[in-house]
Amino acid sequence: MAATASTSAPKKSARRVSATARSRHAILPPAPVPPSPYRFTVQDYYHLGEMGVFREGERVELIQGEIVMMPPIDPGHAEGTDNSQCEAQLQLRDHFKVRCQQPVRLSPTSEPVPDVSIVKLKSYKQAHPKPDDILLIIEVANSSLSFDLGHKKLMYAAAAIPEYWVLDLPNRLLHVFTRPRRGDYSAQRTLAADEKVQSATLKPLKLKVADLLP
Repeated sequence: MAATASTSAPKKSARRVSATARSRHAILPPAPVPPSPYRFTVQDYYHLGEMGVFREGERVELIQGEIVMMPPIDPGHAEGTDNSQCEAQLQLRDHFKVRCQQPVRLSPTSEPVPDVSIVKLKSYKQAHPKPDDILLIIEVANSSLSFDLGHKKLMYAAAAIPEYWVLDLPNRLLHVFTRPRRGDYSAQRTLAADEKVQSATLKPLKLKVADLLP
């Protein structure tokens, strides 16, 4: 009888410990939710503009829900933008519209202002061009180079913009991105100033990289 009592006691103790552990586990607080940034919509963005939140002349863009302050336009950036617009306009003016530093609406949370956008030839007085209207976007990059080659590239790819060029002023190069797939571009070329570029999307557009550079 003594042996039976001895073997049964640990089992009761184990059951009590297990019950206590289950009770402690049941009252644990939920895991904390990490902080996350507030994402603005295009409507929020315009409402802030109407309220006068942005100062006159400030360069701001709505990038995937974040309001981004863009650097001032330096002379080299201005010249590269003018060259890109003029060269594209000369070759495409009868068939496409070439817009300079005008907004495009990519999604409910993205409305960037690319340096040059080549879009379908129609009126946009009711709404900015949307992804289905856009054939090529050109960003002229000086201090914004890493942003244009990183965050903006992924944003344009996610919107399925078929072709994206970055005119790299510090290195005098042209980065060409095509074939948007799964949130990025699957094809990339980098061309030097003495090379020629032909658009994969706009076959008539063929020019020297040097003609775009300031």
